[in-house]
Amino acid sequence: MKIAVWNLLHEMGQVKDFDKNDYHLHVPMGATPKDGPSAGTSLFTSLVSSAINKPVAANLAMTGEITTLGEVISIGGVREKLTACKNHNITRVILPLSNRKNVKKLPDEFKKGFTIYYCNNIRQLYAIVFPEGEMAVDQEQLDQHLKVEHDVTID
Repeated sequence: MKIAVWNLLHEMGQVKDFDKNDYHLHVPMGATPKDGPSAGTSLFTSLVSSAINKPVAANLAMTGEITTLGEVISIGGVREKLTACKNHNITRVILPLSNRKNVKKLPDEFKKGFTIYYCNNIRQLYAIVFPEGEMAVDQEQLDQHLKVEHDVTID
């Protein structure tokens, strides 16, 4: 995970001292057995957030496995994860693009109130989570930018 973060930050010219620090991510053993690889996007985002000293929006959830090449790949339990988001009033969710087919099968009434961002790789994930300038506060402007500049699919 640290290598994926370093590679992206290096490409973006934001490495600073990231490679000189040690990071410890604690994943408790008491987690649900389904947890694990699905937390890849969250773990990646937490490391990037720490490295660039930029917080993640409070109303944003994400799930997805990350490969060593920085690809975001599908996960299971999409309905259950979206239900958890509903239960906690989270309306913005990031999922792997390969899980869009799972979301399309859900009833429209269930999906109501969500903005779902789909990503294929860590560059798209970064663009969604860490918007620049006015896009950080203007949701419509951010969504348009993500679609045009980063080829992000949004439902």
